[in-house]
Amino acid sequence: MARDPRDESRRADERAQRDANLARARERREVDHERARDRRDAAIERSRRNRAEASAGRRSAAERARREREVSLLEMIDRLLAGGVVIHGDITLAVADVDLLYVGLRAIIASVDTVERDLVGPLDRPRNR
Repeated sequence: MARDPRDESRRADERAQRDANLARARERREVDHERARDRRDAAIERSRRNRAEASAGRRSAAERARREREVSLLEMIDRLLAGGVVIHGDITLAVADVDLLYVGLRAIIASVDTVERDLVGPLDRPRNR
């Protein structure tokens, strides 16, 4: 049985077309991978720059805090009393899931003016007669 030369030619053309399509698809994938790599590298570089800027900001904040930290004991106590501090804590001593001892701590450290201003309502204040 003899083969038709036109069929052979058609098959060769189809193979060449398929190979060309595969080559173009491979090139597109490589270009897409390269673009993705470039975007990833740019994102990594932006992240590194942001971290470096944040680190510099933290260093400057730390230096500013260090400068401001040099306050006298009187200034520190004045700030503490002017703003007030609340200390709250609970301690439970238990053995084998049996509570043996409970200690509750609630303390307010503030000046009298701060307590009257922030904690005592207008109805709680004594009337001036």
